[in-house]
Amino acid sequence: MTSEVIAKANYPGGTAVARRSVADRVRAWIVLLLAAIPSAALMTVLLYGFGLALGVGVRGVLAATWFLLCTAWSAVSFRGAEHRWMLRINGLREPTSDEQRTLITAWENVARQADVPASSYTLWVQKADRQLVTPGRMITTSPESLQRLEPRELEAVLAHQLAQRVQGRAAFWQLVFRNYNFPVVGIERTLMSSLDLIAVGDTIAQRLPARSSRIFSVGWTVLTRVLVACPAVAAATVIVGLAPALLLRLVPEVAAWALRPLVARAEYRTDRIAVDLGYGPELGGVLQSGHVPQPTQTPLNPLSVSLFSPKTSPTKRIRRIRDRLDELARRWNPPAPK
Repeated sequence: MTSEVIAKANYPGGTAVARRSVADRVRAWIVLLLAAIPSAALMTVLLYGFGLALGVGVRGVLAATWFLLCTAWSAVSFRGAEHRWMLRINGLREPTSDEQRTLITAWENVARQADVPASSYTLWVQKADRQLVTPGRMITTSPESLQRLEPRELEAVLAHQLAQRVQGRAAFWQLVFRNYNFPVVGIERTLMSSLDLIAVGDTIAQRLPARSSRIFSVGWTVLTRVLVACPAVAAATVIVGLAPALLLRLVPEVAAWALRPLVARAEYRTDRIAVDLGYGPELGGVLQSGHVPQPTQTPLNPLSVSLFSPKTSPTKRIRRIRDRLDELARRWNPPAPK
């Protein structure tokens, strides 16, 4: 490709790109419901049984009360997301003076390219590597991105963050269901980490031949998930019986598997918006470099009992980015008629 073709491919204009469509909203809600509702069903059954054990007369009142409390806390969290105490909980901080200069310059360039008001968003630095559910007005980045990325690469990361918000995340309800499902998810995550099951499996897999390692990894994953699921299954069995309890615990695993193509499509769509804003080569470079965190957040893990965290392969995303660049190049520089 000539430099003129690349320039036209990279800068088609951002006015029509950075706008949320009905399809984006629908896709976000489908992903949210598939990720959250199966785990919420198990949590509701457990709360129902806990209410029976406490002698609560009205059926379902405990689950309804817990849901209302989670909704109220989520509203407080979103409303005060930029307060110091909430920033500490989310592992965020204000940029230093040097970081702020770098961030503001990069963000203003992105906002200008996308034709959105830069002042409508606030910029924050992520202190800890954790999955966040923040309001759409908050743009976050990692210290590594600020330290190691070139200016255009940093803009690509910020453009990707903007693209996530453009296509819709149903962020408030993500947080509601995350809080609602937290007791079950937290117990399983604690068991997984306290027993160090992942590290044990990785250590054994590294000592096996490649083919045997893959087979062992699959078997070990199934075994560990069965082990950490035992408390929830045992508690649900007392309430509804063994077969329904197993079904309740299995459905989140199936939903997590069904989410793979939807999550991949959402990531491709996010990458495509960043490419259309002119950051395709830079975003591909960030994905290809291993020393910088990928410019994406995956908020599904806290919503599913399965501890499922879908991540599309960077290689596949880079291939899609290249395909989109080629498509734009053909569109903006069509072949001359013969």
